[in-house]
Amino acid sequence: MENSRSLALVNAAAQIPIPTKNGNVAYDKDEDHSNISSTDFDENFLFGSGTSAYQVEGGYLKGGKSLSIWDCFSLSNPGGIADGSNGNLACDSFTKYKEDIRVMKQMGFNSYRFSISWPRILPGGRSCFGINRDGIDYYNDIIDTCIHNGLEPFVTLFHWDIPDCLQLEYGGFLDKKVKDDFREFAEVCFWEFGDRVKCWTTLNEPWTYTVMGYVTGTFPPTDRDNLLYGQTSQKELKPIKLPTHRGIIDIGNPIPITMERYSKDWPTVKPAQRPYTVARNLLLAHSEAVHSYRTKFQERQNGKIGIVLNSNWLVPLDPNSDADVKAAKRGVDFMLGWFLDPVLYGKYPDSMIEYVPNDNLAQFSHQEAHQLKGSIDFMGLNYYTSNYASYSANPSKHENYYKDQMVECSPFDKDGKAIGDQAGSSWLFSVPWGLYEHLNYLKTKENMPPIYITENGWSDKNDPKLTPQEACRDTKRKKYYQDHLFYLLKAINELKVDVRGHFAWSWCDNYEWNLGYSVRFGLMYVDFLNNYTRYPKDSAIWYTKFLAKAKARRITSANTKRQHEDDATEESTEVVKKARAA
Repeated sequence: MENSRSLALVNAAAQIPIPTKNGNVAYDKDEDHSNISSTDFDENFLFGSGTSAYQVEGGYLKGGKSLSIWDCFSLSNPGGIADGSNGNLACDSFTKYKEDIRVMKQMGFNSYRFSISWPRILPGGRSCFGINRDGIDYYNDIIDTCIHNGLEPFVTLFHWDIPDCLQLEYGGFLDKKVKDDFREFAEVCFWEFGDRVKCWTTLNEPWTYTVMGYVTGTFPPTDRDNLLYGQTSQKELKPIKLPTHRGIIDIGNPIPITMERYSKDWPTVKPAQRPYTVARNLLLAHSEAVHSYRTKFQERQNGKIGIVLNSNWLVPLDPNSDADVKAAKRGVDFMLGWFLDPVLYGKYPDSMIEYVPNDNLAQFSHQEAHQLKGSIDFMGLNYYTSNYASYSANPSKHENYYKDQMVECSPFDKDGKAIGDQAGSSWLFSVPWGLYEHLNYLKTKENMPPIYITENGWSDKNDPKLTPQEACRDTKRKKYYQDHLFYLLKAINELKVDVRGHFAWSWCDNYEWNLGYSVRFGLMYVDFLNNYTRYPKDSAIWYTKFLAKAKARRITSANTKRQHEDDATEESTEVVKKARAA
């Protein structure tokens, strides 16, 4: 594939590179990148894998945990999950986390990214209703196990599992009250864990929480049409054949959901305003937590705090069309810039201000903007795939948010050719050069802090006919990581972009939200029918070899440091002896 030129859209801030259809870099999907080495990266670079609480823990209502909105959604609306399953048991990480962390160490990872379940810490949503000491002890043990095994705990505070009681009381993130409750939850975590956790992120993918929950309605709280937990009418749900899975066997009693459960004091928010209202409150909750950390904890605990954002990279469907070029830039603004610009500059992207009706996109007050501006020490980027983008006055997804941006996105070009190899998920295509282009774009953002690639991964469809041994032959996942790490290193070396870590998503096959257990993202295969036994896939074996040199380098460095410390101790002892003798 030949190199192609870069187009640029000039704005007041910078020259923003917008790549053509093939990107700014030459890419041959058959090129072999298997020899890439972890020692090609900086000695302090974090290599890790990630999970989130609801996706892996299980421990449904164990250890004092209360219900989250995902508990209620999956239990009351199994028709909204691809295989009718739930996260009651998930991967049983509630009991297997020590085993998992030990294996991470053996593989050579030096960091583990996980989230803390809000309803496991504050079952009533607020500390005034009681702090769950069993939940505190549980996460203390996870953190201590990480540190004992040489893994940096990289902790997310909110990975979509808000306590259901707060959703019932005032509508969760529909109401500005949530920022105070989230700050309080964050403060409990900072107080209890901040002496050991040095990398905090407030929110994971606020775009996904907002759009899937308040635009498409495929995630909770599924608020479209004033309904929750199953907004889609039952007549629209297609019958599904449920595969064998312990998560279905152990479903328990479905939770009856009626509108009588909800407060009459909820804020009145029009459907077209809801995603923008929720996004705004997510940002305010983030800034409240960051402000608290920086003013009360950071100086003493010496940690960093950031946010995790996700975004596809978008390229113009027709690189010679000015409308498509602008659509690609606007699409990135509506996905990434929606949350990145406020935490960098205290305002929304200009394109959103121009395209979203004023009544829907409420601007920040002077005080809110001041507190938001510069409210990240680093940014986590979740990158999986790229799409083609074109201008459309009536996008196929035409509701509010999608209609506002006037962008049509597709993984297929005009000839119907896919942008890359397709994974087990319908939306996921391997486009490693898109990561390079994304980082090239982020480098142009003024006041951009250091970046971590906090999620990057490949899914396979779950095939119950395969044995674990057969399912562990994941050649495409191995290739996906090799190619993405190659282009990540290329961006670091050529663009001089400040990227400090990469986290493979995910550590093990887990509960993939509304897709249930129908797809597998893990480096480790989980046998859900046989004690949740983990088996390393070929990608995990490759990763172990990839990390071996960096692991050896860390051991050598640690031994050298220890020797220097021993020498210094011996020297100081001799000095003391001589002083006493004199």
